[in-house]
Amino acid sequence: MLEEVKKDISEAVAKAIKRAPHEIAALLEIPKDKNLGDFALPCFKLKTELSPDPIAIAKDIYLKLQKPRAIEKIQLAGPYVNFFVDKNYLASKTIFEILELKENFGSGSKKSERVMIEGFGQPNTHKAFHIGHFRNVCLSDALARILRFYGYDVLTANYFGDIGMHVAKWLWFYLKFYKGKLPKSPTSEWFGKIYTEANKFYEKHEESHQEVSNILNKIEFGKDARLKALWKKTRDSSLKTFSEVYKKIGVKTDVIFYESKLSKIGKSLTKKLVKEGVAKLDQGAIIVDLKKYGLGVLVLLKSDGGALYSTRDLALAFQKFTKYKIDKSIYVVAAEQSHYFKQLFKTLELAGFKQAKNCHHVPYGLVLLHGKKMASRAGEVVAFEQLFETAKKRAVQEILKRNKSLNKKIVDNISEKIALAALKFAMLKQSSDKTIDFDLNSMLSFEGETGPYLLYSLVRARNILKKARIKIKKNFVPKFEQSYEIDLVKKLCEFREIVSKAAVQYAPHIIANYAYDLAKCFSEFYENCPVIKEKGDTLQTRIALVQAFFYVLRTALNLLGIEEITKM
Repeated sequence: MLEEVKKDISEAVAKAIKRAPHEIAALLEIPKDKNLGDFALPCFKLKTELSPDPIAIAKDIYLKLQKPRAIEKIQLAGPYVNFFVDKNYLASKTIFEILELKENFGSGSKKSERVMIEGFGQPNTHKAFHIGHFRNVCLSDALARILRFYGYDVLTANYFGDIGMHVAKWLWFYLKFYKGKLPKSPTSEWFGKIYTEANKFYEKHEESHQEVSNILNKIEFGKDARLKALWKKTRDSSLKTFSEVYKKIGVKTDVIFYESKLSKIGKSLTKKLVKEGVAKLDQGAIIVDLKKYGLGVLVLLKSDGGALYSTRDLALAFQKFTKYKIDKSIYVVAAEQSHYFKQLFKTLELAGFKQAKNCHHVPYGLVLLHGKKMASRAGEVVAFEQLFETAKKRAVQEILKRNKSLNKKIVDNISEKIALAALKFAMLKQSSDKTIDFDLNSMLSFEGETGPYLLYSLVRARNILKKARIKIKKNFVPKFEQSYEIDLVKKLCEFREIVSKAAVQYAPHIIANYAYDLAKCFSEFYENCPVIKEKGDTLQTRIALVQAFFYVLRTALNLLGIEEITKM
């Protein structure tokens, strides 16, 4: 809504001095001091035929300007023209738009482009699903929700690493020390434990290197039926553990890719690129020389004919562009792979894929454990199953502190949602490229910038509406007189622009930060503006405001993948 007011001001000023509206819009500021208005136009950068003097220009604008409907008054302040929004007009319009659109308030118009978001953890089989994977899932899911809400046709994709050196090490170690000991219902943590042991043994015993290499070749080139069967059995079992994890998180993807199914396609495409002159042979390997673009060399195929990540990513892009007809491809992958994706996207461009210009890497930082980088090889990871159960137990304790009368089934359900809200919000509240230092205690707090605090704010609003049992009268015109009411309305007005920024910048943290700021605004309103005790127009006004807050915060949380609860 404030964006609409800004547009109206820009058009009115532009008409008054015969300039383009976008020029004026670029100059408009929001003053830090509320006494100086809601928008200010600094005239230093404006030069008109009348005068180069910014004070004279400001006066000329003031005299010629036709006041927009949403503006209550306009004031001159030296070289500034200050605009004061008609709070009740803006508030009424905003509130009733929210009450009419409900959870659709802030959504974008339908876009023609089809977008695929590839991420959602992309875990390697035969390893543990850890907190780093969880951050990827949270970012990918939030991005998909935000872009859909913004109007894009979105496909979600996971990409499992079910082949490679890590699998060869695991199988070799399993055959040597664990043969026949595959549990009926293993966890990803169990797979991770064996991988850690295998890697430590591999590093200490050089004679094992050739044996592992032989296993890798047998898997990739299909030279051993028994080994292939064991690989498939353990792979499927590992994938099943991931399926259970995704079920707990509450996330599904539209498409699933597997590295093992892309190697053959990637090798064929690589050879095609050699024929086309995009790639070339170099000491038996196939490379793309990108030095003239400042990107070094990308190896597409090893000298022994073995596939690499790049081989499979080439095949993956081909499938995205041909089979799924996507226009825009978003890769949610760790920040340390940034250079590689620049190489990959340039290679796709040279290969003639027009969609290459619409390939975007959304990097995310590490999740540190006690200030240190986690490593699957050394066993220094927090497995998600373990983390989730710990978070859930803490949530149960907090719930029972507040409401001991709840039955076990309800407590279990609520505790799962609170635990997930805590973990998801902690993964999303800061820019994706920033490092997170994992701290479960602060994540689960019911105060401050946390998921549980936001859920509590939503429950509080729901309870007010439940107690009031009042319907807003038709043609009712709310009157907002308290500054806390106005501040909350202004924060609600920002939501449409917030969604747009988050979608354009691929930045879920913008929604997360907004949700917290909105909840803080509501808390101040709640503490200073009684609702249930009021009567008449004041009661109607405040109920409308609480209802609007409820819809917007619930939508914001949904965009973050956080499910609401009805009691706490």
